[in-house]
Amino acid sequence: MALALLEDWCRIMSVDDQKSLMVMGIPVEYDETEIQEVLQETLKSLGRYRLLGKIFRKQENANAVLLEFMEDIDVSVIPSEVQGKGGIWKVVFKTPKQDTEFLERLNLFLEKEGQTVSGMFRALGHEGVSPVAVPCVSPELLAHLLGQAIAHAPQPLLPMRYRKLRVFSGSAVPAPEEEPFEIWLEQATEIVKEWPVAEAEKKRWLMESLRGPALDLMHIVQADNPSISVEECLEAFKQVFGSLESRRTSQVKYLKTYQEEGEKVSAYVLRLETLLRRAVEKRAIPRNIADQVRLEQVMAGASLSEILWCRLRELKDQGPPPSFLELMKVIREEEEEEASFENENIEEPDEGDGYGHWDNEADD
Repeated sequence: MALALLEDWCRIMSVDDQKSLMVMGIPVEYDETEIQEVLQETLKSLGRYRLLGKIFRKQENANAVLLEFMEDIDVSVIPSEVQGKGGIWKVVFKTPKQDTEFLERLNLFLEKEGQTVSGMFRALGHEGVSPVAVPCVSPELLAHLLGQAIAHAPQPLLPMRYRKLRVFSGSAVPAPEEEPFEIWLEQATEIVKEWPVAEAEKKRWLMESLRGPALDLMHIVQADNPSISVEECLEAFKQVFGSLESRRTSQVKYLKTYQEEGEKVSAYVLRLETLLRRAVEKRAIPRNIADQVRLEQVMAGASLSEILWCRLRELKDQGPPPSFLELMKVIREEEEEEASFENENIEEPDEGDGYGHWDNEADD
């Protein structure tokens, strides 16, 4: 996260991230003059530099500054931290090795996807790197060219190939690497929307994830209707491999699901969400009121603290009901607050109190 912030900041300021570093954790009460006093003493061996800017980082409740050096930096002598006023200030910098490691991971990913670096540049609309030249280009230069290609690529950026679907066969005894049908279907429904290709290519990519009876079904539906869409194919999979429960059953199952003893509210909401989505798919619950139904069921089916109940009641009364993620955020925040409060109230015995039970065990 810190390295990404350094790279983004350097890009915004149009400076070389290999000749820059960032110092974090600076108390907010220190002004630029006091910061410079500390840094000049600690970083004088690195050469001349200029302070480009200062930002406040809310998550640390502290400031960070960006420095640009006038000459190349010897990364071996950059300190990882500075003894500043008010504590330790962390130093963040980028090494040439990090570009090499990134490209190694990039090449490994492309190899798994059946792609090449030159093919990736073509997908980005950058024709400046030929297949012959790629092996001869240094990792640092290749990383720089990649950054330029991404920066100037047409928006939105098209993926190099596509996100692969997990395997599904529809067999009575699924293989270990297979997903259950409901999970596979949910993933497929989302991913096929991202594939920026024609319907025929989408169907070919879909077939790559299929095995056994599922692949047989795909061949059958295409033979019956060669122009069938991917969405219609997935609908056929629902009819053959999906749950046979009725609309009414899925609705009742959702409304009769309550928080179990010892179960966190967040875990209950997550379990409930699977049933809600199934009920929406069955049209047992209208999609446009799913957020409202979710909130009402949580308030009715969960054992809520008074504070959390009031927060949810306020959300219900004030406006549009929260989405699933928004609701989970509120619940998780309250759970963490409760856990923190409980920890603070755990009283530890003083050394001289001599709790009899523990003293007896110690004597043994």
